[in-house]
Amino acid sequence: MIFHLRRSAYALLLTLSLHVGFATLARSETTATAESSKPNIVFMMADDLGPGWVDFDGSSPEINTPNLERLARNGMVFSKAYAAATVCSPTRAACITGMSPAQIGLTTHIPGIAGRERPAPKGGPKDAETLNHLPLDLPSYARELKQLGYTTGFLGKWHLAGDGSIKTNDGVVNSDWHPVHYGFDTNIGGCAYGQPKSWFDPYKNGTIEDRKKGEYLTDRLGDEAVSFIKTNQDTPFHLSLWFYSVHTPIKAPRDLVKKNGGNAYLAMLESMDNAIGKVLDTLEATGTLKNTLIVFYSDNGGDKPTKWLADKKGSLLEGGVRVPMAVAWPGAIQPGTSCDTPVTSMDFFPTFVHAAGGSTSDIEQLEGSDLMPLFQGKNKLDRDALYWHYPHNRPDVRYYMGSSILQDGWKLYVSHGVKEDALFNLNADPMERENVLKSNPELADRLRAKLTNWLTKVNAKMPPPLEN
Repeated sequence: MIFHLRRSAYALLLTLSLHVGFATLARSETTATAESSKPNIVFMMADDLGPGWVDFDGSSPEINTPNLERLARNGMVFSKAYAAATVCSPTRAACITGMSPAQIGLTTHIPGIAGRERPAPKGGPKDAETLNHLPLDLPSYARELKQLGYTTGFLGKWHLAGDGSIKTNDGVVNSDWHPVHYGFDTNIGGCAYGQPKSWFDPYKNGTIEDRKKGEYLTDRLGDEAVSFIKTNQDTPFHLSLWFYSVHTPIKAPRDLVKKNGGNAYLAMLESMDNAIGKVLDTLEATGTLKNTLIVFYSDNGGDKPTKWLADKKGSLLEGGVRVPMAVAWPGAIQPGTSCDTPVTSMDFFPTFVHAAGGSTSDIEQLEGSDLMPLFQGKNKLDRDALYWHYPHNRPDVRYYMGSSILQDGWKLYVSHGVKEDALFNLNADPMERENVLKSNPELADRLRAKLTNWLTKVNAKMPPPLEN
């Protein structure tokens, strides 16, 4: 399928009265609207960070992320935020386009080498076909924002620009697939890399100019974010700050590792949090904080498991797709609030565009929902289910090579490989220990029918038939 961006007129500008910073927000302002300026939009995304590894979601006391706690305290925490995929590239594509990975046709991470990375288990099918880059003719929230008068910047991990980056010296496979061709005015760090070739300058990244030997990549991205905000503070701006942290290899500056008792992973978290602190401080110092929508999110479940969720990155269980998420927007979101309505990657596209005063009414392939009702304190969106499609082998986790649907706390997993189908009641069994499919056949059939209809609608690619 080939899609084209529409060129229609946009709806009248929807803006909110944003008069004060985080520290002085009044309850009466949380639902106020006014005809002021377009909000700036800052979208920060971690890599491979599951719930339980940041301060705002009940993490262990040794975790040091005070700036994320600061963001959450002054906004809304989403306790049931999901990634559109169990791994990074498809989730990133879903965020940019507002389309599910299944509809895009990009359903697993783009490999570091050409071909499939994990062989099929005995008796199981090979992986379904998947794209090796984000098609240029799909919608992009950056393009939409740019048309609405925004200056747009991308910093960090892109991982949507072709395979074979591991064989390059600089992560550049095809520069035509870099962020600047999807509506971003600037790009620092975004190439085909799924992880840094070097965490320290020289970075060996063709989209980052080396400047100081030994400088840490996360620190550099924080500095670039500060520069972007200062440079563009007088006009509406959007910044996608997509950290490479906390992806492997696990490395951090020696002083932070020492501070964290020799734990490099915790040091990486603290470094990312420090960069986020730079962003928040700069927004406040420039006076732009009062008119900025800020999102923190992750691209998939953690490579390090979450204690209260089953499995990890790569799995269709909760540990593979649940992520930490906090959103702050002075004057629009009441500080210190939380939301347990399920949200997903595709929702950012309509949320950003509508917040900027644009319209998505004639983007037919859009699958996301505007999160504004949740920001305003409502507890429901206009959809009844979330869907996943991961037709790939990942034998290091329990549930892979399948599709799933989540509706009203019930999650059905349908296998395309050697696993058995499964039904879980997440309200009673959040760790997904008990398969209750056989005791709930009618419910399972209803969910299966909805899942099948969705897979057909988005023309989801399936694994090839087994060879005789």
